[in-house]
Order: sequence, then C-alpha cells, then structure tokens
Amino acid sequence: MKTIKKYLCAIAFSLGLVSCDSFLTTPPLDQISEDQWWSDKNQAEMMVKGAYQYIYGPEDIAYRDCFSDNAIRRNHNDTQIGNGTYTTSNGTVRNEWKYDEVAKLNYILEGLEKAKGYLTEAEYSRYTSEVRFIRAFIYYNMIFYFGDVPLITKTLTVAESRETSRQPRQEVLDFVLDELENYVLPNINALEVNETGRVNEQVVNAYLSRVYLFEKNYEKVLEYTDKVIQSGDYELYADYDELFRPQSDGNNKEVIFERQYSSPLVVHDLNRNLSYVSGVYSGWSNVLALNELVEEYECLNGHPVSECESLGCEYYQQRIDAETDTHRGEFDFRDPRLATTITWPYKEWTVDGTVRAVYGVDDPNSGDYVQKETHMTGYLCEKWIDLQGEYADRTLAEKNMTILRYADVLLMRAEALIELNQNLPEAVSLINQIRNRVGMPNITVASQSELREKLRHERRVETAFEGLRYFDIIRWRIAGEVKSGNVYGARLKAVNENMDHKFVEERFWDDKMYLFPVPQEAIDNNGNLVQNEGW
Repeated sequence: MKTIKKYLCAIAFSLGLVSCDSFLTTPPLDQISEDQWWSDKNQAEMMVKGAYQYIYGPEDIAYRDCFSDNAIRRNHNDTQIGNGTYTTSNGTVRNEWKYDEVAKLNYILEGLEKAKGYLTEAEYSRYTSEVRFIRAFIYYNMIFYFGDVPLITKTLTVAESRETSRQPRQEVLDFVLDELENYVLPNINALEVNETGRVNEQVVNAYLSRVYLFEKNYEKVLEYTDKVIQSGDYELYADYDELFRPQSDGNNKEVIFERQYSSPLVVHDLNRNLSYVSGVYSGWSNVLALNELVEEYECLNGHPVSECESLGCEYYQQRIDAETDTHRGEFDFRDPRLATTITWPYKEWTVDGTVRAVYGVDDPNSGDYVQKETHMTGYLCEKWIDLQGEYADRTLAEKNMTILRYADVLLMRAEALIELNQNLPEAVSLINQIRNRVGMPNITVASQSELREKLRHERRVETAFEGLRYFDIIRWRIAGEVKSGNVYGARLKAVNENMDHKFVEERFWDDKMYLFPVPQEAIDNNGNLVQNEGW
C-alpha cells in the first residue's frame, strides 16, 4: 500500500548532493546523461516521487515541540531554541534555511520541462503540480521562521547564488498562495493516481487552510476548511491512541497528508529515540516532556485537575487513595489523550494485558533512574512509538508521520469562527466532536475570549508532538508568556523526598526570537543577505 516509498531512496542517486560551497546550484546527475534522463517518462516520474522526501519527517513533527513550552530535547540544538540561548550559528536554525531542497525542486521542475515531449499533458500537469506544492510548502515554512527570504525559482550557478538577496515576506507569501491557488489546485487532478501519500486536491485545501490560519485570514480558512469537510472524504478515527501507532496506517480516514514509511526500505528511528532505556527498544529518551504540558490535560470531568479539590470532584480523593510507591495517582482519571502522549514515572508499557516494561525513572533498580540519568524530566513522549514491536524494530519504525489530519481541520475552522466572533455554536460543535472522540465532556457556548482559551487548550492537548505547538505560540504572540521563566518535570522522590516537581531549566525570551536569525553560514557565503533585527 505504501507505494511511494521506494522512490525516496532513488532520488538520492539521481540528484546527488549539493556541495558545501553552493547555495542554489544545480544538483549534478551521476552516470546518466542529462538528455537520457529526461527522455524517459518513468525516470521523470521517479524524480517527482522522490521529491516527497523534502516534506516533514520525524524531525519536523515529533521533535518540533522541543522549540516550545511542551518539551526539551536531550543534547541537541533544539534545546537552545527552547530555552532561548541559540545564536546565528545554531545547527537547527541552519537546517531550516532549506535552499538545498529548493535547488533540487527547481531542478526537477526544469527537468520536467525537458521531459514534456515524453509526457502526456495530464502527466505533465500532475507532476509539476506535485513538485510546486512541495516547493511552496518549503517556502512557507521559511517565511514563517525567517520573514524575508530569497525567492529563487530556477537553478543558479554558485556565482549567481552569491548575488541573491532577501525578498519581502509578503512577496514570498504572495508567490506561495499564487502557486497553490492558481497553479496547483487547477492542475492537481489532471491525472488520477491511486498511490497513497501523494498530494491531492484536499491536501492542498487543508494546507491552504493552515497557511491562511497562520496569516490570520479567517474568511479564507472558512472557505478552504469547508471544501475539506464537504468533500466527505474524511472523518475522525475512532481510536485516538491507535491513530498514532502503525496499526492505523492504510485504513485511516482521518489522515489527509502524511510522510510515508515502510520497513525495511524506508524507516525512521522514533521507536528507539522516544522510548526509554529499560523499555522494549533500549531507548534513548530524546524528547523530555515538561510538567507545563502534562498539567494541561484535564480531569475526566472536564476541568483542570488543579480545581478538583475546590470543586468537590469525586476523582480528587480517588487519586490520593490510588497513590503508592510505584503508582502515581495524579495521572488517573485524566483526559485519555494524556496516556497516548506521555510516559510518566512507573507507567506500564502494556499490550493486550501484558506488561512489557515499566518506566523506572524513580526506581533505583531501573536503568532509567533519574540519579543515573540526571537529564530526565520524568516525562517522555509516547506518541508515534510502536508499542507492539520487538527490539529488532528499534531503528526500523514504519509509522507514517502525519502532516495534516481531519481533527486539525476542524480545530482550524473552529478557531477562525471564534476569531471572527461568528457562529460560535458551530465552533463549539467542532471542538466537541474532537472531545467526544476520547470521551471528554462537551464544552458550552461562551464568550469569544473564553472560547479562544478553550480552543487553544484543545489544540495543545490534541496535537502535542505533531509539530504544531511552536507555530501556534508564535502566531498567537504568546511566546513571551509561555517561553520564559523556570520549567519543571515530574514529582520524583529521588530528587526530593517530598516529591516536588523536578526543576529542569530557566528559559529566556526576547521578542527578536519571533523570527529566527538568518544562519551565519548563509551570510558568510553571501554578503547581500541582511541579518534580522536584533540578531
């Protein structure tokens, strides 16, 4: 079913690598001449399919919340972005300046022009639409992170690349929207394809919804989310937990667009990287969730857990009564999405009633004991891990990485309605569809400001570790509020006998950080590039 994956390996052969000295130069072909390559229809199509390697993968999805108030990343440049200590030389910042990908996509588009005589008109329209979508996708990410960026739509020599300059953000945004609305949408259906994982009309509509949401053009959000909803192609997957396990792949009407994987040819290593040492995969515990995220998950009765006592909630005493040396009662009777998303102290890794492992971060006899693994926050990301796998699968994970899904479309539409202060009952209904899926109580119609906070809560708990939280706090302009001050982990006896929450780090924020700096390496290679203000 995952038919696109074999092409992701072939592209590496066909395109080669961009040299360290190049900025936007033409990637060379290896062994096969230019004329031969683009005169073969099958090879041209292979290049198009290979371009899908430039869309989001694990780095952009599972790890991206480490930029935000949800988590930190162990021993990585992402940690500096999370705590505000990064500089113009940060490796993650450099990796978001994606002009090597732009060069390869421009090259493929120019190659398709050469191959035009060997393709039907429908094939040409379809293939160029796919590549132009991926290029627009990359460009929008760059303007989100950097603001003004060079707008390059053809391959360049090294000399030409060093003469480029940054175009205004609005100009690049206009280019992205023009590509998506006036070229990709009219042409993407020119040729019907049955392979999973490729761009289709509703992928474009959903992505336009996201772009317009981030740009605060809420009327357009309503227009494009309506197209997705009215298509009737999508619905919420019944089991929220299984949605993020490989068992849901291939029969899942919630997923709109995803990066596809299939063991053993095209795989990722999240089974190892996200799980813990004493777990099935002898994991690396790379993504460490923070208490600030965990506290966001409500009581089963639909209110903050911190309010249970004052509200006389029956679960308050039940959690206290459930507390033992090896069980944390505070995680009982909570929003079920918490258990899907987070591993906490002494949580059992259970499949079909069998306990396969226990997270012993507070257990002196465990390989995860915090006094030995002092970086631990006590919380880990559990989304995306194949809980049914074996040790051999630790670096052969094949869970598809979701980029756009139907729940996000519903939340985007709800947010647009709330921000327009328009048809608030519909916004409430959309949010309740998502809450009902996991058995959480309905919210009720309230004021615009109250619903805004409920919507923001819902986005955080529904989409944690799906690469969206950082985008949300930046576009909501709340980063100064949520990304500064001390952050904490779990209650751990090994750290404090009274089980205080473990101090993790102090974080800093400066409003210049609403944009990344232009990577120093890019400026060193091109004196025409001007640094963002404050950097």
